[in-house]
Amino acid sequence: MIKITQLILLTCLLISCQNPIKDTNAKVDVEKGTEVVTENKPIEKTSEQPTPPAETSTAPTDALLGFWVGYFEKDEQQQNVGKTLVVDEGFVWSRENKINISIDEITEGIVNGHSVVAGNNRPFTGTVEKQENGSYSFQVKEPGDNKYDGVFSFTIDQDRLKGKWIAYKNIEIKHRQYDLEKKAFTYDPDVMLEQSKSYVNWNEFLSAQETTDYDGEFQTWIRKEFATTTPLIYKINASNKLLKKSTVENLKKGDLTVIRNSIYARHGYSFRNRPLRVFFDAQPWYIPVNADIKADFTDIEKQNIKLLLKYEKNAAEYYDRFGRG
Repeated sequence: MIKITQLILLTCLLISCQNPIKDTNAKVDVEKGTEVVTENKPIEKTSEQPTPPAETSTAPTDALLGFWVGYFEKDEQQQNVGKTLVVDEGFVWSRENKINISIDEITEGIVNGHSVVAGNNRPFTGTVEKQENGSYSFQVKEPGDNKYDGVFSFTIDQDRLKGKWIAYKNIEIKHRQYDLEKKAFTYDPDVMLEQSKSYVNWNEFLSAQETTDYDGEFQTWIRKEFATTTPLIYKINASNKLLKKSTVENLKKGDLTVIRNSIYARHGYSFRNRPLRVFFDAQPWYIPVNADIKADFTDIEKQNIKLLLKYEKNAAEYYDRFGRG
């Protein structure tokens, strides 16, 4: 009886592979701040993102201005609620996010800047003092009108920015630490994805019940197939040339999603979507600069975004079992 049931299940799987299954609830996630703006005249390629002002003086603190980039990690010495995410096939995320602490201005011991992390672009202000050993000590605060605002305490010494952050509110991860290095951001349409961390969308998966006979004892479990990508994402660049229909029409949904979002990453977009954030944070060249880049796209990128969205929607609605989706 069990073998007959398994045969029926296998037959159903084969049929479903040959015939697309429509997902009536399918949708494409277009994050706020990445929408393509349609205007009658071309948008000039000038960034509206907040960047440090040009250094116009020779004050000792001028070298501190700029972007300091690295991972915003859980402070293991403190009690945090947020747990490490473990997905099948060895995919692990310890809830770290790439952060950009931008020091924009220092005047007579007062510092102004902003932090960009996990889709949030937050201003801060505070004080800075030079220590006897030559390092600089900072105490800065975010406004407090956002759930994820908090207080930064850090030092800059020998080209490293290290410190702690404490949230005002009792969020999952209230205490974080960071060790950052100074980096400059430059938009480069030719930069390609590197094979670092895999893209796994743990929010989208198909599942099937499987039963195995171990010496007469049957064990049943649920096997999950998560949305992921193919190596094509490392070959297709949607920022430096127009894509053809033939290039994208048969790509998996995961490929289409990553290729489209790679455009946003090149512009320094700070991702809210967690699977995308984890993937792009691992790219050595990626720096989160702003949460709104919709005025920054080139004409080529605008056309490619529209094309990719068209086929991404189709791939989301029609997928084969354990293939697309």
